[in-house]
Amino acid sequence: MSVRRRTYRDRKTGAVTTSWVVDIDLQHPDGRRERIRKTSPVHSFRGAEQYERDLRASLLAGTYGKKEAPTFQEFVSERWLSTYPKSVGNRPTSIREKEIHVRIHLLPVLGRLRLDKISGEVVARLFARLRTKLPDKKALAEKTIKNVRATLRRILASAKEWGEIPAIPDLPRVKVPESSWDFFTWEETERLLAACRDEEERALLMFAVHTGARAGEQLALSWGDIDWHNHLVVFRRSSTRGIVGPTKSGRERKVPLTGKLEAALRRIKHLRSDRVFCNPDGSVLTLDQLHERFWMVSRRAGLRRLRWHDLRHSFGSQAAMAGVPIIQVQQWMGHSTIAMTMRYAHLAPGAGADWIRMLEAPANLRHSDGTSQIANHKVPVTSLS
Repeated sequence: MSVRRRTYRDRKTGAVTTSWVVDIDLQHPDGRRERIRKTSPVHSFRGAEQYERDLRASLLAGTYGKKEAPTFQEFVSERWLSTYPKSVGNRPTSIREKEIHVRIHLLPVLGRLRLDKISGEVVARLFARLRTKLPDKKALAEKTIKNVRATLRRILASAKEWGEIPAIPDLPRVKVPESSWDFFTWEETERLLAACRDEEERALLMFAVHTGARAGEQLALSWGDIDWHNHLVVFRRSSTRGIVGPTKSGRERKVPLTGKLEAALRRIKHLRSDRVFCNPDGSVLTLDQLHERFWMVSRRAGLRRLRWHDLRHSFGSQAAMAGVPIIQVQQWMGHSTIAMTMRYAHLAPGAGADWIRMLEAPANLRHSDGTSQIANHKVPVTSLS
């Protein structure tokens, strides 16, 4: 019998105690033998019998002695959110974004599931739900779903690293179509700047178009970030919702000042604040104020309404159109990969036409003595973009 009663007397008190012991000697299908002796937590014969059945089932399933994985809600709410995002130095905006992903999109669906029960199929159903338009909720954009996926994968990766699950499940991939963007040409930019009411408004818009700064970088710019001697601006920080942190890439970058921009900045130099661009009382500008001023000037200039970020696209587009090598545009704009900058490559002069012509008529590239001119052929720098 695998369940037996055990009675013993306490030597100090003399009290008699009774317990039920489960003794299992199990032979697995592969011939391996395993023996377990445990005291039943339930002090009755029937309770011990049930405990014995549960033990035997867990031994056969290979789950005996293994810690049960926490639920998604337990792991995320009690450990992950308060530990991981801050431990890797995420920016405040990134931390807030992850909290929104967890609270609004992940917990309602995955909260009660144990981490080891979250499979690719479960996540596929989650994504299908996020793409579904409901009366009280609109369907999420693919870019947002991709960001939610990244947060979920990071949570599961942390669970694996912290010993809660043995492996990370394969999650369905999310393809994001390339977003559309617009830009102002040189002529449109001149019309925009000509419609400005004062020097500060003109410097504000000129700075965006002549440096390719992100809105947060421009809002956080201080006078100490301008190197007047070397005619450079150094982007060290970014401001999002009033919180100043590192730039998006976490690295500094330097962009040369055009002569017009340097002169415009010198004309507006003030002592109201350390920030270059601020309100008349010295308080910081907001992204809404940037858009408001931009759209007012665009309306006066008779131009279409773009986003503030399209002024950054205007910088990249105009630089490519001027023949600046794409690798240099990438460095000025602070793109982490060249793929981000290649969106402007088709605007470069020739866009590779000089190279194609070399393959089109090789007979025209020979000297009178029959030797090739290709070795000495000088390709314009613009064609490399």
